[in-house]
Amino acid sequence: MILGITGKSGTGKHTAAQFLEQRGWKVLNADKIAHKLYRPYQKIWREIVDRFGENILTKDDTVDRQKLKSIVFGNTPEAKQALKDLNAIVHPELKRHLKNELYYLKKKKANAVVVGALWKELEFFELCDKVLLTKAGEALAYERIRKRDGIDYDLFKISIKNQTEPKDADYTVINEGSFQEFYKKLNSILAKL
Repeated sequence: MILGITGKSGTGKHTAAQFLEQRGWKVLNADKIAHKLYRPYQKIWREIVDRFGENILTKDDTVDRQKLKSIVFGNTPEAKQALKDLNAIVHPELKRHLKNELYYLKKKKANAVVVGALWKELEFFELCDKVLLTKAGEALAYERIRKRDGIDYDLFKISIKNQTEPKDADYTVINEGSFQEFYKKLNSILAKL
């Protein structure tokens, strides 16, 4: 079983993936895979630096993701083009990596989760048997992201504007209560899988 998990930032998709990982599922996290693609001096890193300049690098030559976010998330035509350029650099390699991993896991008949907010852009649900959508109110989602990443509300709003929710998810979980309540809902979905 390959389960795709998506939801806007702060809705609990990574918590849901961790819940399944604790029950023996293999987790493919699109964000973490993308971070690995940003490693210094690799192909993707070079393309990002060529496009956005060395001012997005830290002292140890890693990509400063907050600086990059401040460039690509905005309402200006330049920011929209920057996001389009970044996606054109990262998405093909990320898709290739996800497809290879999922092919391997399907051959092993393993239970796996693919988790990410940009499900449509990455087309990874085409590779999944079922889809789980996590949802939460915007104020609560922002509070979670503010605590985790320290971003301001404007950057949060711009980033979630680029995230869509699938209309045809197999399961939807509202995550606005305690961890225990969320896990209880996830357990009932797990029983159906």
